[in-house]
Amino acid sequence: MSVLVNAAARNVFSRLLPSVRHITTLETTSGGWFYANYALGACLGTDPCPDLRDEYSLPPNFDYRVWFPMHMSVQMKKMEGKLRSVDLIVEVHDARIPVSGRNSTFLKQFCSIRPHVLVMNKMDLINMKKYRQPIEDYYRHEHGITNIIWTDCKRRHGRALSNVQKAVLDILTHEPRFNRTVKTEFQIMVVGIPNVGKSSLINTWRSHNMGTKKSAVVEGARPGVTVRVQNRVRVLDKPPMYVLDTPGVLSPSTRNVHEVMKLALCDLILESATNPRYVADYLLYWLNRTGDYSYIKHLEIPGEPTDDIDKLLIRICSTKVSDEYLLNYFWNRSSLRFNSVGVALRQINGLESFYP
Repeated sequence: MSVLVNAAARNVFSRLLPSVRHITTLETTSGGWFYANYALGACLGTDPCPDLRDEYSLPPNFDYRVWFPMHMSVQMKKMEGKLRSVDLIVEVHDARIPVSGRNSTFLKQFCSIRPHVLVMNKMDLINMKKYRQPIEDYYRHEHGITNIIWTDCKRRHGRALSNVQKAVLDILTHEPRFNRTVKTEFQIMVVGIPNVGKSSLINTWRSHNMGTKKSAVVEGARPGVTVRVQNRVRVLDKPPMYVLDTPGVLSPSTRNVHEVMKLALCDLILESATNPRYVADYLLYWLNRTGDYSYIKHLEIPGEPTDDIDKLLIRICSTKVSDEYLLNYFWNRSSLRFNSVGVALRQINGLESFYP
């Protein structure tokens, strides 16, 4: 039965996530700069689910704080050792969760020593007209961060890259360089949590300026592709500018369950470190809390909305799982295990952020 449940949970991702592209909730903060906004896309007009949970919780025996591989702590120390040879820190983050997941260590240990630019990548997955200004206002007033650049590295938008380069050059030419004053070249360190597009930014930046399509650093659509501090990559000739690619590092400090589930939904944590059923359960909880019961229509299952993931998965199994489906599942299980959630998420075109 567990095989069927996991298969059905993956079915929730592949069938349901692309359908919630018009449902947007900005993360709320105690500072009040963010607000919840529910843009309900295709509601069925069904009465609210009668037994909504007040809070989302995981089983007591499931520890969601475990994914902090050894290479993260080791490479973090190596990154710290490179700071004296760096002129600027570029922090890349996922625009869909503009607050959750940001590693506080970057701000405390790196950005307080060197100038800092915050790059919000995957801007094509959010409604920029609605949420760009609130996000920038939040960081300006709550953290004093004014250098915020929006990009979409996968689509190689020239204008966005030009904005990044312009902001970087402006800071490099006006900020004091201290021990690097005599250097004729600039060196930048790109940091961030896993799978937010650090390597994509470097390759796109290099391709844009150097006229080459060959990737200088390895990139992938899953977290943990870069596991060590890379050799520097030249991205500009005049002035000479080099970039250091670094592995994605999650904060080892305790995080709440909502933050971890948001990271999992955005494919920023390895699927093997979470559990498809729990992530699907969080998605169901989030949809019900925002008043969108359109998943009944999109999953093509009978019955009324429910807040019980087990009941939902059993209904999916009873209506969707056939002998042919099970055969395909077992035949392709390796591919499903590594790619199903990532492929579904890359097709969203708008899973912008999540209920806090």
